[in-house]
Amino acid sequence: MSLWTYKRIELAENQLKIAIGLFVSGGDKFSVISLAGAADVILCRLVLNLGKENFTEFSLQNEKSKGAPIGTKESHGKDINDTLFINHLKHMDEGEDGYIDIDVDECALGAISKALANYVIIAGRNKDFVQAFLAWVRLNLDPKKYNIYCEPNWSPPT
Repeated sequence: MSLWTYKRIELAENQLKIAIGLFVSGGDKFSVISLAGAADVILCRLVLNLGKENFTEFSLQNEKSKGAPIGTKESHGKDINDTLFINHLKHMDEGEDGYIDIDVDECALGAISKALANYVIIAGRNKDFVQAFLAWVRLNLDPKKYNIYCEPNWSPPT
């Protein structure tokens, strides 16, 4: 067996690219969530290693500014991952009945968006796969429901 050395950013980028490819081609959304979630774990740490604020920290600060009762960074990150069913697809606790109720399309989109936000902090928006996904978003998502232009202070119209 031969050992090779891989950069974590390359591993996460590959996972994210595959997740995006599956998503936009109508592939398995459960795999999209798992791949994007795995990429995001690496990307979150890499962002922190750069001394920058990752998606979870940004979201936590945003919630604080709105006066929302929030916990720790760890609990907030777990809440986000639970909302996107990232953890539910990897784990099953004792006593669970073996079923989950999920909007797999929304969770897949969310998992990609979370990972992509962290990726962009590290590598920027210029990679082909990032540009292609952002173009797909602008062409396929409702701008009244989604922040299709990635504006930092965007909120859905009331």
